[in-house]
Amino acid sequence: MNGLDKAWAIHRGKPLIRHVLERISPQVSNIIISRNRPNPQYDGLPYLCLADGNNRFDGPLAGILACTSAVTTPLTLIVPCDTPDLPVDLVDRLNSGLEEADICIATDEQRDQPLIMLARTGSLDSISDYLATGHKSVMGWIDRQEIARVRFDRHLLLNINETDRLE
Repeated sequence: MNGLDKAWAIHRGKPLIRHVLERISPQVSNIIISRNRPNPQYDGLPYLCLADGNNRFDGPLAGILACTSAVTTPLTLIVPCDTPDLPVDLVDRLNSGLEEADICIATDEQRDQPLIMLARTGSLDSISDYLATGHKSVMGWIDRQEIARVRFDRHLLLNINETDRLE
């Protein structure tokens, strides 16, 4: 994205983050946003926006960890800011996978989508120990957890990582 804060890239007439918020807000009771850089645009959102909390660029796991201290619910939905077409039944479907697992991730016909997950909030505490080992891979951390997968149509999980995919 050429250094652009992806959340604020315009897609179909509005920032990517607005698409995601519209999809998930009816499905959850509270929203906390992880941001990895200062940006005054976050101040205009009616949600708690937290910084990663370190300068080591530990990636998405650092953002998830930074937000866990503010989570007050037994379950935590985690989604990236660049998936504008998330399913409107995402939480219900991922929750069905938590019967015998601590984390349920979305998957499609081709691969797992580890940053689209519903987790038992307590299971997120292990991120700190994982990052302390010098590892940063979301999938590496997930592989150490008790997980389930729920399959979705690929087009609902597509993320936008390049400016030429913006519409």
